[in-house]
Amino acid sequence: MKATLLRRFAFALMAHASRILPPARAPWAEAMKQELDHIEGDLEAVRWAVGCVFASYVERSKAMDVIRNPYARGLLALLIFTQVLSFLFATTLTVSYRLNHPRIATFLGSFTPGDDYRRFIPLMDATPWWIHALWVAASALFFISALQLVRNRPAAFPLFAAAWTLGAIGNLISESMPAYREVFSFPAPSFTRDYLLPAVTTLIPVLIAAALWARVNRESAS
Repeated sequence: MKATLLRRFAFALMAHASRILPPARAPWAEAMKQELDHIEGDLEAVRWAVGCVFASYVERSKAMDVIRNPYARGLLALLIFTQVLSFLFATTLTVSYRLNHPRIATFLGSFTPGDDYRRFIPLMDATPWWIHALWVAASALFFISALQLVRNRPAAFPLFAAAWTLGAIGNLISESMPAYREVFSFPAPSFTRDYLLPAVTTLIPVLIAAALWARVNRESAS
């Protein structure tokens, strides 16, 4: 039987995870492949494969000290800066809408599903400002973490972890609101919107945290 698109995507992710794993973890790669063959649901297979990719990057980061390279630190700092922009996005859009700056709101809305900020008005009206305060605080901590990373300071990891925790709390509360579920209900599924983008946005902070954590472990062991 011909494999579906999701199943082929899961196989591709698993192949990538196998290539990323250090040679010493080759038995892991084989075990993960065998497990994938026994997963019946295509969506479950994709989720399993994404988890394997995360684990592979974590193991790879433990095997190499990329943060010693200033260019690598700069790249990681840029990735952290994307988290600053991500957690500031909803607050900036809401402020633009509340202060009646439709041009800014329209521009920001072009980066959202549906390309129109007006569909988010019920959610913006329902979101209390203390949730925005969590996101702003997370963005500030991410920014400071990036600066610490550029300076090669060990404080980069705890700052990043604190920022991610605050942002995740804000996201979980926001996603539990009825207005959120209403705004993010779409008539038809989309592979890019529903699977690929969430996987990428989850993978980026995992990779950053793994690299920072590996460096902390090396410094504590030395």
